[in-house]
Amino acid sequence: MRISALVVSLFASSLAAGSLGCTVGVVTPPVEMAATGTLTVTWLMAGTTDASLCAGYGARSLELAVYDEAGNEVTTVDTPCESFSTTVELPEGTYTADATLVDAASRAKSVTKPLSGIDIVAGTDLTIDLDFPTGSML
Repeated sequence: MRISALVVSLFASSLAAGSLGCTVGVVTPPVEMAATGTLTVTWLMAGTTDASLCAGYGARSLELAVYDEAGNEVTTVDTPCESFSTTVELPEGTYTADATLVDAASRAKSVTKPLSGIDIVAGTDLTIDLDFPTGSML
């Protein structure tokens, strides 16, 4: 008899708790997003934005590889050569980068331009202008 009394008591308790509106929930803390800014790289070929020079030198795109302060690659973007501009969103911090004009097989068609001391500030855009003079083309 004691077991049946215990079962009835537990059943009655669970009904009472349910009628009181007791619920259990999980609260997930909000995920904090890193403050970001942007890096815009613009480029010229032989001092101009003449798109025919891209094809003339066999350059399909600008490859921009961005590295953090420890030298770890953060991102690499390929932007069509004829765009003459690319923008990358980055978390606030200091970076370096390498910019190279490449062909369709990602082979270098220009010397690589190293970029250092890139300081990204949240909510702002940093623009770096490059020129690939004729002598820098491979």
